[in-house]
Amino acid sequence: MEVRKLGQSGLVVSRLCFGTLTMGPLQRNFTPSYGAELLAEGFLQGINCLDTAEYYQNYDHIREGLRYKPDAVVITKCHAYDRAGALDSVDKALSGLGRKYLDCMMLHEQESRWTLKGHEEALNTFAELKDKGVLRSIGVSTHFVDCAQAASIHPGIDILEAICNQGGVGIIDGTEQDMEAALSKAHDFGKGVVAIKALAGGHYSASPAQSIRYVLGKPFIDCLAVGMQSAEEIVCNVALAENRCSEEMLSSVQRQSRALHVAEWCIGCGTCERRCQAQAIRVVNGKAIPDLDKCVLCGYCAGSCPEFCIKVF
Repeated sequence: MEVRKLGQSGLVVSRLCFGTLTMGPLQRNFTPSYGAELLAEGFLQGINCLDTAEYYQNYDHIREGLRYKPDAVVITKCHAYDRAGALDSVDKALSGLGRKYLDCMMLHEQESRWTLKGHEEALNTFAELKDKGVLRSIGVSTHFVDCAQAASIHPGIDILEAICNQGGVGIIDGTEQDMEAALSKAHDFGKGVVAIKALAGGHYSASPAQSIRYVLGKPFIDCLAVGMQSAEEIVCNVALAENRCSEEMLSSVQRQSRALHVAEWCIGCGTCERRCQAQAIRVVNGKAIPDLDKCVLCGYCAGSCPEFCIKVF
């Protein structure tokens, strides 16, 4: 598989990145051994880059998977905002992944230039750890155009991870054109650019070829992270990324449709509604109701539910 330098970070990654959110408890809840088998298939197909986060709760899966490719590039993320939180998240990632260094630590789900400023202490801590060789690069992930614009010129940020898809699904404060302009600017400033949500959480799962090629066809996109749940999906998505996927291969892959499910015992506390950046779930008549036109199936609301009544499957 073709590889690219991830901006000026020094990391070299495959055009397709294995998004691992699917295998953790927020979504499919695979065992670590099965998750490792999927990662091994990805490595066999030429993928060398993994995308995860502290919130995904799947470091065990990745640690097992790294036995098959110890030098794989792992991008992880955390919600730290101060020095103590930053140090704690880095320690959790190092011990969870079984590594002495991290390829990239990102601030997760940043909303605006003001959020970045509010998390400056965490960014400064990451910079210290980068100087010591504990981190190889620092990044930001976002669904917001304003944050992408700010990150594109931030001197302490090496990599920007943001939504990019053909309809702009999941972008909170603008259009796909707005986000693409911000990502293009980031690329011009030497940032590595990782795209997420090319299939928009399933909205475009009926046309994966068009969706993946749309994103990888953008000259400012270095790498595309896609969540995958089976060996067949991995093989097909790699073929799509390499423009060699036949209609026969495409039709043979059983892509499992996913949806957000709310159990009947929901108490309507509103925690999920407050957690969802996409404003895709609301409490109506005492029960959480998802808006399927907005939902990108990240499963983050499931992780926040105190009653454990929300699942993505």
